[in-house]
Amino acid sequence: MAKMNTRSSPAKNPDHNSPLKSQGVTKNPSMQLCRFTDPEVDQLRSCFHDGTIFRPFDSSTKSDCVSDTWITFPAAPFKIGFTYPFTVLTQSFFTLTGLCYIQAMLMVWRLLYTLEHIIEQEGIDIGMSELSQLYNLVSHGSYRYLFKSKPQKPLPILKTTKNDTNWRNQFFFVRRDSTPNGNQLPKKWNTDAISLSYIQKSPVTEERVKAFWKLDHAIRTFPLKSEDPEEISSTSYTMSSAGKSSKSASRFSVSDLQEYASSRSIKKELAASSSIPEPKGMSTRGKGANKWKTAEPTEGLPTRFKSTSPR
Repeated sequence: MAKMNTRSSPAKNPDHNSPLKSQGVTKNPSMQLCRFTDPEVDQLRSCFHDGTIFRPFDSSTKSDCVSDTWITFPAAPFKIGFTYPFTVLTQSFFTLTGLCYIQAMLMVWRLLYTLEHIIEQEGIDIGMSELSQLYNLVSHGSYRYLFKSKPQKPLPILKTTKNDTNWRNQFFFVRRDSTPNGNQLPKKWNTDAISLSYIQKSPVTEERVKAFWKLDHAIRTFPLKSEDPEEISSTSYTMSSAGKSSKSASRFSVSDLQEYASSRSIKKELAASSSIPEPKGMSTRGKGANKWKTAEPTEGLPTRFKSTSPR
């Protein structure tokens, strides 16, 4: 019988509870307090594999709280259709920048979601090299980051900046040892200068970027629709429902991506740089910590990974 997702009680798990501690890096700390309650977390349980342990709601926790035991997840990606583990492009972005998931502004998740859909439906293999040619990564303050289109260039992905003032308060915590690769994810916010400019392009990159710009505006547009988890769970909108593609459904090992980053001599301190159609369903869901093998590498890009276990 499969394990069910559970909620941990700190008092009952003293050996698995490094206390949460605020890093003090955000402005207006009172605006960063958690307001995402247990019933709301319950609506997102299906986005994680069986056996995932969630920390009980605590209104005193802040979004910049860190711990050796717990990972902070924003609710936003799961409300628009992501599941965890994330797809390769999305996880590559966080691994190569060293950002925690909670450091990404809402528009980052919308943009990555749309790019994952393009990979899935249009067959354009977009990776970090292509992303670096389309956008600059800039700080929005308090060590949170967003994408900014290149100067004198049109917006690559449209309608990703719809205002949502509540997303900063919507986060929750998952125990590291209960989720795939949890112990390899960052245990504190990245406060170094970050840029995508170090990523080298190749002729393949240029061809893919040209193919991207040929796409219709509707395909390059994030769907402005309700992000209510109840609505999403009742539709085929999530990225895990179809189970058809192997390209964007590829899974990753954080250590594999870190090995790539090391081979590229990515330094810790980097120089700072100044409507799609309704998805038919995307296969990005993974259950448990599977073993992964590498697919064919592409010059100048992070290697993509494909699950060796049957879907």
